[in-house]
Amino acid sequence: MRIVPALLLSAAALSLAGCAHPIGAPSLMPRAVEKQPIDMPVSEPVERESPADPVLQAALAKQVAAAEAGDKDFMAQRDIAEKAVAAAAGTAQGSEAWVQAQEAITALEPSRMAVRDAASAIEALRDDPAHASTGNRAAVDAAAARVNEIERAETEKVTALGAKLG
Repeated sequence: MRIVPALLLSAAALSLAGCAHPIGAPSLMPRAVEKQPIDMPVSEPVERESPADPVLQAALAKQVAAAEAGDKDFMAQRDIAEKAVAAAAGTAQGSEAWVQAQEAITALEPSRMAVRDAASAIEALRDDPAHASTGNRAAVDAAAARVNEIERAETEKVTALGAKLG
């Protein structure tokens, strides 16, 4: 029974501790000054125009030329694939002519690698911080647009041949 009075005494002491005098600590609520908006002039950062680096332009021209040369190789392979697809028109799926046409379409993929390699090389140049000036970015964007146009056209031609074959 000695435990009950000890518990009652402990409970009374704890409840009296809660009635102690409040401390004069500062409030964590925002002050009136902190609620006021801050009016600061916002100006757009101005980046001065700069010409493209001649070394970068030469590297971009080399990649675009490689993509165009790869596109010529693709066109030669595409002509072969078109003839095979035309020969397979109307034949049953799985026939000898149909299989040869499928192989000809599949053979187009390696000829597309030059364009893909050029696109990835241009993207690597874009990611290089040394080419972050405005003139360099414009030159990289123009080269990337040209190579992407070639790649898109090749993709459309392969897709069309596949659709013709069925």
